[in-house]
Amino acid sequence: MNIPVSVVRCDDYTYPNVHRAVQTCFDHLGGLKRFVRKDQKVLIKPNLLSAKDPSRAITTHPMVVRAVTEQVQNLGAVPILGDSPGGVDRGIRRVWENTKLSEVAGQTGAKLVAFETSGVHPKTTPAGKTYFIAKPVVDADVIISLPKLKTHTLTLMTCAVKNMFGSIPGFRKAEYHKQAPKPKDFAQVVVDIFSLTRPHLTLVDAVVCMDGDGPSSGDPKYAGLLFSSTNAVALDMVAAKIMGFKDNEIDTTRIAQKKGLGPKSFEQIQIHGERLEDIPLPKFVLPSNRFIKMIPDFLLKLITPFVWVRPNILDGNCTNCNVCVENCPTKSIHKGKNRPHFDYSRCINCMCCHELCPHRAIYLQKSRLARRIG
Repeated sequence: MNIPVSVVRCDDYTYPNVHRAVQTCFDHLGGLKRFVRKDQKVLIKPNLLSAKDPSRAITTHPMVVRAVTEQVQNLGAVPILGDSPGGVDRGIRRVWENTKLSEVAGQTGAKLVAFETSGVHPKTTPAGKTYFIAKPVVDADVIISLPKLKTHTLTLMTCAVKNMFGSIPGFRKAEYHKQAPKPKDFAQVVVDIFSLTRPHLTLVDAVVCMDGDGPSSGDPKYAGLLFSSTNAVALDMVAAKIMGFKDNEIDTTRIAQKKGLGPKSFEQIQIHGERLEDIPLPKFVLPSNRFIKMIPDFLLKLITPFVWVRPNILDGNCTNCNVCVENCPTKSIHKGKNRPHFDYSRCINCMCCHELCPHRAIYLQKSRLARRIG
């Protein structure tokens, strides 16, 4: 196995720079015409986690979406833009407006689709697990995934494989969190969904990434890169190396490798364009709860009463909007007079509240011993 991955510098989000970098990425892979033909329906799936301005580095930048959309149109194909934001739907049009996807649709004439109202199609893994996938994903002739490179407090990193979790509409995502409360179990669900929705082509927006306690409460981190491949697992391996994770540290990558969905080692990846060792990469701040993942399961059970990390509310930031209450899969967060409050006996540490809080009011509280270890 020798999987090509294109790595291209992109200094900023000005359209000429993005257009050039996207074109170069695709050229390294044989050109977009290898994957897209005239009159085909091409689903372009960015990461639209929440209704935030692109400057927050939470969502795929609209210039990347626009550049890919226009290249699809140049081949005579029909681009469709869609994703399912995290949490309970508070208005997909607001998400489109705030992430500037509406502007891309207006500039290009591409169709915007709401996964929540488009219906679902059941698809079953070889192991017999059925997932309900948004119909625009199933009906597309070609899928081009456009993830944003970010840290993630549950999966440590979100990139190419994790982006396809957005193929699940609305509340069903919370249900899968509830069914798979442990990080490794949830990673299995993510890989299952990826295996049923594998994109034909993936291009990662890593011009400005996110580090720290992502995927929404971290900080923007400049890397100045776009990278692309036909294999999302290979891209995640490159992404993990860029961010500074150890080999085999990302559960979704390890599980996907065992399923034969990607290369088993970095030696099976062929980099085209920039060599990673020649790029002046920044030092990424990794999730503050990462140390928990380094503790063996048998030992973690013994020390859990003393070493724990859990979500809590930062009073000064909380507006009592109750987004966390609405989106908690286990109903562990309850409305309060001035702010919500947690029932930790029911909390599964899925970090949905931390991920979806629009005001960065959820932080990761650590026990005294956890603070000393981490």
